[in-house]
Amino acid sequence: MIAKEVQEHCLYIGRSRHMHEEFGTLLNRGFKSWVRNLNICIPYILNFLINLILYFLFFALMGLLLFTSGTGTIIDPASLSDEEIFAMMWGGFSENLTLSVSLLLGFFLFAMLVQSFFTAGAIGMAKKASETGDTVLSDMLVSGSKNIFRLFMAVLLIALLLLVGIIFLVPGALAVGSLSSLVENPEASVHGMTALVIGAVLWAVYIIIVNLVLSLSTYALVIDELGPLEALSTGFGFFMNNKLDVFFIWVITIGLALINSFVGELAGSGNILVAAVTSLVPVVVLQPLTAVLWTRLYLTRKGKKLYNPSDLLSDPDSI
Repeated sequence: MIAKEVQEHCLYIGRSRHMHEEFGTLLNRGFKSWVRNLNICIPYILNFLINLILYFLFFALMGLLLFTSGTGTIIDPASLSDEEIFAMMWGGFSENLTLSVSLLLGFFLFAMLVQSFFTAGAIGMAKKASETGDTVLSDMLVSGSKNIFRLFMAVLLIALLLLVGIIFLVPGALAVGSLSSLVENPEASVHGMTALVIGAVLWAVYIIIVNLVLSLSTYALVIDELGPLEALSTGFGFFMNNKLDVFFIWVITIGLALINSFVGELAGSGNILVAAVTSLVPVVVLQPLTAVLWTRLYLTRKGKKLYNPSDLLSDPDSI
């Protein structure tokens, strides 16, 4: 009996080692999985297009609020000076404060809800691709509809956590005082401005740390179908147990985004074609590739069984 238990334990350890991919192997297989399933970019493209429409509608409605005179006629901003434009915008915003704030908040929440659906759909597709080798668009619809509201709540919680960092600005804001006193006596507020700048830097560092520590929270929510709070806790625990792996993939994704931005700047902002390409690269390439890498990291470190691209007849290496 003891010998049988020992044998089963050894088999379990062997399977765990097989499922626990080394970091280099994870990157290699994750990249091949993405190449095999380029359709994972579809959720991000749809999210991008819908957000473009939402932004257009939002700015059109805000324009009607800000550039409509008291008689109800729309005023052409081109016929006004800069001072008159700012005065009219402030007047329109003040007169429609409740409606403007409601419109801004409603737009923000609806855009976040749309993004939650497509993000959940993309993670679901990445999960299916990592487990079986292939994914289809219906996987996006199933995963998106199943996880949209829970992911929406988790994203809201993370946003609130990021806003907590505003406390770093409080000492500097109190030291600076009102804007009028700063304009009248700027020398007296030098120390306050220094404290404000330091507070802004600390807030930026805080945002980076929170994003890094909770990088896998949304993936844990979708993959394991967790609640928002449980997903944040699981994401934090996953980071604590896999700090280097999470940090390296985070650095890779940030580095690729910076390289894309650098190429866009180097090619010149006046080149419309280059600007269009560098704008589409994050949506078509970087986001889906990142989703596959994060998903594979989470699955393999959780001991899930994943497919090996070399076991498939249509492995990209064989093309």
